[in-house]
Amino acid sequence: MKRLSGARLVGAWGTNQVMAAELSRLCVRALGLRPPNPRTAGSGTLIYDTDEDTADKLARVAVTYHRTSSRVLRDLYESRATRLEALHADLSALCAADERPWLADGARISIRARNLGGFAAGPRQVVGAVKAAIIDGARARKKRVTVDADSPDVTLAVRLHDDALTVSVDVAGRSLASRGFRADGGEAPLRENLAAALVMLARFDARKDVLIDPMCGSGTIAIEAALMAAGAPLAGGNAAPPLFPGTHPTIIAGDNDPRQIGRARKAIAGAGLAVHTGADKPPAGAIHTIAGDFRALTPARVAGLAGSRALQSGVIIANLPYGERLPMADAYRLYSDVAAWARQFRGLRAAFLIANPRLARAFGTRPKLEKPLRNGGIPVWLYVFAW
Repeated sequence: MKRLSGARLVGAWGTNQVMAAELSRLCVRALGLRPPNPRTAGSGTLIYDTDEDTADKLARVAVTYHRTSSRVLRDLYESRATRLEALHADLSALCAADERPWLADGARISIRARNLGGFAAGPRQVVGAVKAAIIDGARARKKRVTVDADSPDVTLAVRLHDDALTVSVDVAGRSLASRGFRADGGEAPLRENLAAALVMLARFDARKDVLIDPMCGSGTIAIEAALMAAGAPLAGGNAAPPLFPGTHPTIIAGDNDPRQIGRARKAIAGAGLAVHTGADKPPAGAIHTIAGDFRALTPARVAGLAGSRALQSGVIIANLPYGERLPMADAYRLYSDVAAWARQFRGLRAAFLIANPRLARAFGTRPKLEKPLRNGGIPVWLYVFAW
């Protein structure tokens, strides 16, 4: 058993590299320091082993600004016990000797458990042992702690990896993937933190690139790109200032479904961003929303929307309809049409998220990047092309 002091980021499967890159960018800007190289625990978790002060700083920046993660944790304890009695003994002793202020007298706690299948006992029994250990350890320090799953003061995350069970404080106490700007995500919503990861994997540079999402749905990719460009704080009553307030990206979001465009415009406004519908001169940083088929987004029309920004550098990002939502033959034709349309934009990269890798043949050429990911529990693949 041992006491831990690091910070831990949890995100979508396959996004370790982009999570680390984003945190490094944010910390350099917010703190003037570059984080240490993290360890990984699977393909969706980063562990920053560092001292208490640095870990606190990293966690504070991450819970305020980090868009590619879904959870920010501060690690407390680790046990390699294989039985419940030994686990309780380890954790209660560590908690009893812990002078850190993470647990106040009278605190209400809740436990969120993940990946406990490898433990000798069932998940409920493991959670029960952790609860009892924390309560007993706090009692040894003259602190009264109760369990309250509905309105906890402290949410503890318990995970098992490489035969080590870790107990961590969930810094936000909730999933950071739900930003709050999307009241209605439509039929197949894209997780917000995965959308942010797509923007990074496509290497969108908001200072010079144009970003086009021709099938924007509820606007998640466009919104995440705009907020990430400005270094905007996450939702949840966060009053922190943006880290890059002078960055005004050029983003165009289109969809042939009027209902989806309506959802996107509401979500964009809900995220605190300006919406441009083409009826007036757009304010700086406004997201252009276009109702209609993607084929109508010609290079000339996009260049007109881009204004002074030359249409020579940019990226097309699209979460294409998955094979489950339309017949395979129709999906193949749609993907072929999207690829033909995207080839008109010479000099721009194209990044397509799909759920059936057999449909990748429809793009007609080999990608520069083929990245397996998961949207929730659905396996998906990102293909990035440079035409």
